[in-house]
Amino acid sequence: MTYVYSVNAVSVNDGTEAFQFMSSIPDDPDQEDDILTFLAGTEKYLMGRVLYEEFASHFQGKTATDHPFAPIYAATDKVVFSQTLESADWERTTINRGDLVTEVEKLKSEGDGYMIVTGRSGITRTLLHHDLIDEFRITVFPMLLGQGTREFELDDIGEFKPLELVSCRPGTNGVVVLHYRRRR
Repeated sequence: MTYVYSVNAVSVNDGTEAFQFMSSIPDDPDQEDDILTFLAGTEKYLMGRVLYEEFASHFQGKTATDHPFAPIYAATDKVVFSQTLESADWERTTINRGDLVTEVEKLKSEGDGYMIVTGRSGITRTLLHHDLIDEFRITVFPMLLGQGTREFELDDIGEFKPLELVSCRPGTNGVVVLHYRRRR
């Protein structure tokens, strides 16, 4: 799952004009319900140290009143792939120091549900390169950017990977949520 903040697949940093524009877009209740349902249905969240630290500082100990995602994240297993994170005190968190590709292949074979990896981290890029991502949920905000970080570089993709559209949900706010499945 990733938020591609612009039509040209660039992401933005907090505090920028683009981020402020994105934050000013009104919520679409149907899109919010879809996101909450999707997040609540996951078996595990996969993340690296940086995202774990950001998420934990933002969501740990919070309630639905603080942020609707907080209780969902608290109630779901989180696997942090890191060689440097010494401890993880957010409930239901495990640190995995093994080889990312091998460990994710193992997790995929053991689980019945789905796992979510978020963002444009090295973990996402490695899983994408090794064709371990089965579905893509991409949220596109209505703007073009001339600067920022590209979501994926050519080297991240590896070989040609065709996708099939599962759904395309335009919101009343101009935000479009795309759901693709890897065609195998």
